[in-house]
Amino acid sequence: MRELAEFAVPTYVIGAVAALGAGGLAAFAGQPSGWAVITGLAFGISIALFGAGYATLVALEKAPVGVFTPAAAYWFFAFPAAMLVHSIVTEWLFTGGPGLPAGPLWQFLLYNALLSMGFAIGFLWSHEYLGRHWWPRIRAHNRYAFIVVEEYKGLMTVLQERKEATARGRAEKQQQRKEAREARSAARHG
Repeated sequence: MRELAEFAVPTYVIGAVAALGAGGLAAFAGQPSGWAVITGLAFGISIALFGAGYATLVALEKAPVGVFTPAAAYWFFAFPAAMLVHSIVTEWLFTGGPGLPAGPLWQFLLYNALLSMGFAIGFLWSHEYLGRHWWPRIRAHNRYAFIVVEEYKGLMTVLQERKEATARGRAEKQQQRKEAREARSAARHG
């Protein structure tokens, strides 16, 4: 568990940024500072915890690293759940009792499921960016980070081989075109 928690550090950073964003937006909208803090924490903590769930799937090799479709599928369910937790917690802290969002629950969940695709893009980019800086630092003592870093190295090898093959193909085509031009030129002058 300690290794998984350490592996998920990038998701905690994402949660902290989400908390600052939500709290800052609430403060900008004129909410009292206490409400802004509660809004930020309720959103940021739920995003961090659900993000740790995604990181666990990556660590256990149940979701491939850096691939959008599994992240989008995960957040299609997790983002509405995080928003529901945020809504219940903020209602509870503001009124003293938990409550569901106004309106039909299915509309709230569906709306947030639609928003989840945009969130998934940002989350995946942030998770991969932060992870590429964090996981190499801990890979010597964290087996999950070691596995993911090795997977990244394998992906980079494949990408480099593709790049080199493309460059070779381009060079061969340029050489063929040059030879064809020379042959046409020789035929005209010969």
